[in-house]
Amino acid sequence: MVGFILFPICKGLNTQAQDSCRCVKLTLGAGFGHYFNTFTNVLDEDVKVNRPSFSARLVWQPEHRLRLGVESGLTYMYSTTRIQVDGNSEKLTADLKVIPIFLSISMAVVKRLELNFGTGWASMIYTVRLNKSDKNKVTGHSFSMSNFSAGCSYYIPLSSRIDLGAEIRYLYIGKTDDYHVSGLINFSYKLKCWEVH
Repeated sequence: MVGFILFPICKGLNTQAQDSCRCVKLTLGAGFGHYFNTFTNVLDEDVKVNRPSFSARLVWQPEHRLRLGVESGLTYMYSTTRIQVDGNSEKLTADLKVIPIFLSISMAVVKRLELNFGTGWASMIYTVRLNKSDKNKVTGHSFSMSNFSAGCSYYIPLSSRIDLGAEIRYLYIGKTDDYHVSGLINFSYKLKCWEVH
């Protein structure tokens, strides 16, 4: 008798446990970042280390806590204003921007709190001006392969599809040994959701 009562209950719990929701989510972020000066010939006061940062992440949620996808964005690493050339009075102004293309892995550790990790390829775009003149401007780019990012995100749901959150993100560029930390405000939208039984 007890078996006949418990069987449908256990079966219902097992079916509910197997049901789960899958989502594709787009997250856009904007904020400011801080570059840790690694120059040996430029003083801290001659480097603009606090500059804008933007991010984009498209992830698929294959399991309850795990999210896989890709991330990119635009990070303004630094801008220098006082580099002297061969002891002359001429000065160079240089800035560096980074566009990463990373494989992204996120894990929900507790409710609304996620840890984010990324690694992959990055395009480094630099601009150099002599005496801050556009006539004497040189622009180019280089590629870095040994890079990674790590961060922590907190989200507040605004609706069933929209989340608003904040993120602290660390970025390392291996080719130039550059370090960057940014604080971002994130807007997330679930593009598509479906249930798997």
